[in-house]
Amino acid sequence: MFSKQCMKVGSTALLLFAALAAGGCAPQPSTEPHTPTLVEPRDLSPAQAREQLIKAAQADYWCRDPKTVSVTYKKIEITCAKGSEKESRSLRIVAKPALVMRLGVDLFIPWACAYVSGSDNTCMFYWRGGSAATTARDFVRAWHVLAGAIDPAQEAAFERAAQSYRSAQVKPQLPEEAVRYKVQAELAVQQKRFDDAVDLYDQALGIAPWWPPGHYNRGLILGELQDYQGGIRALQKYLKLEPDASNARAVQLRIYQWESLVPRAGK
Repeated sequence: MFSKQCMKVGSTALLLFAALAAGGCAPQPSTEPHTPTLVEPRDLSPAQAREQLIKAAQADYWCRDPKTVSVTYKKIEITCAKGSEKESRSLRIVAKPALVMRLGVDLFIPWACAYVSGSDNTCMFYWRGGSAATTARDFVRAWHVLAGAIDPAQEAAFERAAQSYRSAQVKPQLPEEAVRYKVQAELAVQQKRFDDAVDLYDQALGIAPWWPPGHYNRGLILGELQDYQGGIRALQKYLKLEPDASNARAVQLRIYQWESLVPRAGK
């Protein structure tokens, strides 16, 4: 169970993940925090970031028994087996992450802690051992990618794909693996599992970034989730791929509407 000294829940958008182990809190940080920035190499696709986040979360020291981790568009869910009991937690991946990482040594054993800036240094995840620093960096880096930070390298890759798509006389067919994600995304929309639908469209677009309906449908779903900034970016990519589409004017008008809602959605 959680120690009350280890967890202080404020108004932050994240549900903080505190210590699962008996005995309570992580060691106090002993070094300056590290926050990944856009100037660092970040070539992860959403699918790669998702896999990296799951792997890092499974290495969390607080739950040393087998656990399951799942990551969708806006949340990470962890179920930890503690003997005959289970601990389940759900954390929201916020649009503007304030995740930072601290490193330290406890009885000569390296450790690392990922926490939310301004949250009294309460650990969400805690790693020990020689690979702690690497795992923590992977975790924070993947979290930032999934939280919607714009990667210049990925944007440049999309621009190249869009230019190639527009100039192609014969448009490419959607690869079969992307078709699989497309069908699964459509089912998720029918079942109103919008987070899962965005996640599946992300995976399809990771395979075929030039696919116009994928960006269009993803943008509409993001609007439904009130992620207007993400929806605007998705619809803008659709227009770059299909500037002469029959619905181009309607899409541009929707972008104008959502632009007025972006500040309001962030309050």
